[in-house]
Amino acid sequence: MSEGRGLISLTADAVVIGAGIVGLATAYYLARRGGFSVVVLEKSYVGSGSSTRNAGRYRVHFGNRENTEFAIRAIRKLESLSGELGWNGGVFERAGYLWLARRKEVLEHYGKLNEQLWKPMGVPVQILTVDELRDRFPYINTQGIVGAIFGPQDGAFHHDYLVMGYYERSLDLGVKVFEYSEVKNIGIENGRVTSVSSGDVFVRTKNVIFTAGAWTGGEVMKRTLNIDIPIKPARREIGITEPVRPLINTYVIDTETNLYVGQTMRGEILGSVELEGGEGFLPYGNTFTWLTTWARETVKLIPSLRNIRVMRIWSGYYEMTPPDHSHVMGRSSTWPEGVYVLSGFSGHGFMLGPYAAELLARYIADGVVDPIMKPFLPDRFATGNLIKELLVI
Repeated sequence: MSEGRGLISLTADAVVIGAGIVGLATAYYLARRGGFSVVVLEKSYVGSGSSTRNAGRYRVHFGNRENTEFAIRAIRKLESLSGELGWNGGVFERAGYLWLARRKEVLEHYGKLNEQLWKPMGVPVQILTVDELRDRFPYINTQGIVGAIFGPQDGAFHHDYLVMGYYERSLDLGVKVFEYSEVKNIGIENGRVTSVSSGDVFVRTKNVIFTAGAWTGGEVMKRTLNIDIPIKPARREIGITEPVRPLINTYVIDTETNLYVGQTMRGEILGSVELEGGEGFLPYGNTFTWLTTWARETVKLIPSLRNIRVMRIWSGYYEMTPPDHSHVMGRSSTWPEGVYVLSGFSGHGFMLGPYAAELLARYIADGVVDPIMKPFLPDRFATGNLIKELLVI
């Protein structure tokens, strides 16, 4: 549904703000598992935010137990979605993640994580010597590298298929999705939600769920609810080349430069490199500095890519939670009744979002907080019980 429709007045059990993967999944599970009538309000078009601007990769290896356990379950969910939604998720591929270490202390840090965290949780990584790295990944220039870490449980998917899968199945369940309908006001009476309105849609409801990615902690939440949640946007750039013969058989991350590069199932080389800055709602777009840096660092790491052509570059927003770089889900005890949030994934929204949405929908429907979501409640910012995540790519 789009602009030019006149004022629409509705009643629904819940309103979801944002029609990306997280918002659509939340709407779907509220309708399917909770039997809720649901309205989704999107300021632009379905999937216009980071859901269709990401690299399409997933991993289970994080820097603390909470995020690792959550990711293990989330990836199981992600891999089941093709059957659940009836859309081919692009043939999920477990090609692994390969972290390259250029300092001994970095390699030792990953080794400790493996022994103390990943191995006991059933997702051990392989610590590779430089010789082993050359044997298994001969296309990598190992100059300056002291070792590598390979996580075979990690992989890739195609994001567009899953976004549209949730969208179509939500519509099948009666969810109403309004595009180009930016929320302007949340009605509150006696400490509880009573309505949500945009310029042309007014919904009487008792529940509102903020799933707007980098926009979640914005003006509407602050002005109408007096909630200041620490979610900040950070623009990240990414690019893709023409397709070439199969070469890169994993997802390569240089831990020193935060360069990452992989190859899609069609043969394109996909990747990025992190530069200083980028915080805030900078315009979508790309810089020559980023492009030349990405090209230079990629060719330095994989020299055989020197003569291929870059076909397209684009950008999107990470929704960062600066206090700890972990996502936020549920509600705070100090918020008006019926206000929920699911956001702040710090670059991990697509891989973690569908499972998080299912958990949140259960919580909204039956009022029971699943133990795995308890550490991620927004009250942690007030209590100081932060989930410090350092493995952010």
